[in-house]
Amino acid sequence: MARRTSFVNLAFRMARASAAQQRREYNASVREHNAMLRQVERQSKQDERDRIVQEKEEAIQYAIEKTNEAEAFRIEIQSILSKALLAPITMDWDKCKRNESFTTAEPIKMELKSLPEEIKKTSYIPKKDFLDFVSKKRYERKVLDSEKKYKEACQERDNQVRQINSINIEIVEQYQMSMKQWKNDKELFEKEKKEHNTRIDELRKQYIESSREAVEYYFENMICNIDLPDYYDITWDLQYNCDSKTLIVDMNLPTKEDIPSLKQMKYIQTRKEFSETELKEKDIDQIYDTVIYQLALRVSHDLYTCDIDNKLISIVFNGIFTGINKSTGNEETKCILSLQTKKDEFMEVNIRNVDAKACFIKFKGIASSKLSELVPIAPIISMDREDKRFVEGKDVAYKVEGQNLASMDWEEFEHLIRELFEKEFAINGAEIRITQASRDGGVDAVMFDPDPIRGGKYIIQAKRYTNVVGVSAVRDLYGTIMNEGAVKGILVTTANYGSDSYEFAKDKPITLISGNNLLHMLKKHGYNAKIDLEEAKKKLNNYQ
Repeated sequence: MARRTSFVNLAFRMARASAAQQRREYNASVREHNAMLRQVERQSKQDERDRIVQEKEEAIQYAIEKTNEAEAFRIEIQSILSKALLAPITMDWDKCKRNESFTTAEPIKMELKSLPEEIKKTSYIPKKDFLDFVSKKRYERKVLDSEKKYKEACQERDNQVRQINSINIEIVEQYQMSMKQWKNDKELFEKEKKEHNTRIDELRKQYIESSREAVEYYFENMICNIDLPDYYDITWDLQYNCDSKTLIVDMNLPTKEDIPSLKQMKYIQTRKEFSETELKEKDIDQIYDTVIYQLALRVSHDLYTCDIDNKLISIVFNGIFTGINKSTGNEETKCILSLQTKKDEFMEVNIRNVDAKACFIKFKGIASSKLSELVPIAPIISMDREDKRFVEGKDVAYKVEGQNLASMDWEEFEHLIRELFEKEFAINGAEIRITQASRDGGVDAVMFDPDPIRGGKYIIQAKRYTNVVGVSAVRDLYGTIMNEGAVKGILVTTANYGSDSYEFAKDKPITLISGNNLLHMLKKHGYNAKIDLEEAKKKLNNYQ
């Protein structure tokens, strides 16, 4: 009994010890599990802190990059004078040619479908077996059956041949059409390539002779190769006057809306958002003015630098702005800046070191005090966009119909000018009186404008010339203005003016109207005249 009790106690103690051990193991397992959970939680929190720090650093870096990017771009577009050409861009006429090959692959000739093999009649001759020798009719039936199968096979083959031949004909026709089109395309490519390259050779020869089109083509290439920032995504028109060696550049200007207005970007961590500080409107306006002044100077300078053959005496840069008028909502195109320079004077300037606006003023450029206000101005010289000088006259009014103004009677020409200005200004109450004809170059007509602001006495002179009007005629007009006490003088000619004439007149109360301007004024009032200087020269020489 005692042993049994002892055994029971031992078993109980062992069970209790085992249970205690299990509790200890369980508790250890729980502690280990809890420790792992705490470790995971700590790691998760650390990862979140690292993520937040990384996002913060990335956001701060992004803000810095955007700020620096905007500032760098503004610096770049205001620094184009510092990159003005020191040496001319080389004009390689051969590179203007088309040297590419015709790359369209020749059509692949598709294989024709094969015709089925001929049906061999021998394959349908039945073989005799033992029973065929016994029964002749049996064999005859086999022969008839074989012949039937032979005919059916031949018929089936004929059908297949017709289908395949039809498909092959379509393949051949399609190939022939593709080949014909390919040859035509290749011939057209080679023809256009040859015509283009021939034209380049012609322009190269004509450039030496100072042909207008060739000179314009040359300087078109020069502008295309001027290294300007991407902001200057601009277009332009060129016109060259062979007589005065003047190149007119009408350039469509960039807008100030494209200038980055961002001054500084910051990351606000507490709100997890970006805060932007914008430049003041006056600062953007100042940058825009600097950009446009520099553009006018840079283009003029680089074109002069590339004028290694001395085709230019003068360049007129007209800055053209096209955009929405905020007061009307309509798109408008207007000239807001005009600059005429002479090569010999302009190239003495160290363009990389000048203040753009001061240099613009030095060369008597015309613009409002703030270009950003987009105030329209009259260009120093306007481009002849329609070039109607040499077209035949149409049905016109009496005395002008079909006439070449450059060879008409000089007295009648003066009367025509008086009548034209009467139509132009009489609506405003102006009175125009023609003076006694004298051919002495004095006052041809006087206009009195009663307007209290712009009005006064105007002197009008008419010059029926066949050669370029020299600066002496403009000086004489200025002297007449002073002597007559007039507020302005207008000089009208059938020819053109030299660069010296425009240079003298641009800061004085003088308006120069060339033959092209005269034709447009006449057309405005219903007169379709023409001006042919060469024809007039021949006629006048024969008369003399």
